[in-house]
Amino acid sequence: MQGNDVHTWQYKLKKRGWTIDVDGIYGPKSTAVCKLFQEKVGLKPTGVIDEETWDITWSWKPPAK
Repeated sequence: MQGNDVHTWQYKLKKRGWTIDVDGIYGPKSTAVCKLFQEKVGLKPTGVIDEETWDITWSWKPPAK
């Protein structure tokens, strides 16, 4: 999978401090980061950017340190 939506999602995670290539290609590295992100935010780590994962990418706030 590739395209503007993937690029946008990758960019948002990179901006939030995740180590991810922003190339618009959803390959194995993006899948791995997606699973880690999903675990971090309390979602089932499927590696699929479903609607819930997409929405929480913008709304999730990390816990205060």
